[in-house]
Amino acid sequence: MLRKGLAIIVIVIVAAIALRLALGVVVGLVHAVMWIVIVVALVAAVVWANRTLKSTKKKDRSVEPASSREVAAAPAEDPIEAEMRKITEQLREQGRG
Repeated sequence: MLRKGLAIIVIVIVAAIALRLALGVVVGLVHAVMWIVIVVALVAAVVWANRTLKSTKKKDRSVEPASSREVAAAPAEDPIEAEMRKITEQLREQGRG
């Protein structure tokens, strides 16, 4: 009976060590993947910022003077109101209004 108890204790200790090692490997892999993602994101940010800065240097940012064209005057009567008035008159003629 003492041997069986000792065997159970040894199995529990080995299982705990194996579980701890397995979790350590998984956590280590996740940590490594996270750092790789961070490094890739930083490189992408630097490339984007560099391209953005280069593209603004090439563009001509001068302001062109406004044209002297006048804004078209608004119609004397709202076209929607005119159409609604026509519809209302038609309904009255038909006896529905």
